[in-house]
Amino acid sequence: MASQSCYPDKAPQVSRLLDVLGHNLRREIIHFFENYTESQTVFVDELVSHLLGRIPETSADKLQMKLVHTHLPKLARTGWIDHDRRTDEVRYYGHDHAETWLGDLRAVFSDRTHTT
Repeated sequence: MASQSCYPDKAPQVSRLLDVLGHNLRREIIHFFENYTESQTVFVDELVSHLLGRIPETSADKLQMKLVHTHLPKLARTGWIDHDRRTDEVRYYGHDHAETWLGDLRAVFSDRTHTT
């Protein structure tokens, strides 16, 4: 991360980003749109099907409920997506640096040995 990203005037932006990326389901939703689909719009059931393959310890119904009531609204409030509850469509807007930030997070939690 560039040193300027830690300046106090950037703190609210960093806090919002960490809040958005702070849950694995929201990271998986972003990862899906950034890496697994060419479309910017999918139905919730398509997203659930994909996520079940990556998070198998949950049921489709439980996952859909978590997405619709918690994670999609949070991503919508921060401008990453729109979720039309009438049609169950999710439209991804993303962020210019989404894939880079997800890559940085993966590196932090990878098995790589860090030396100083």
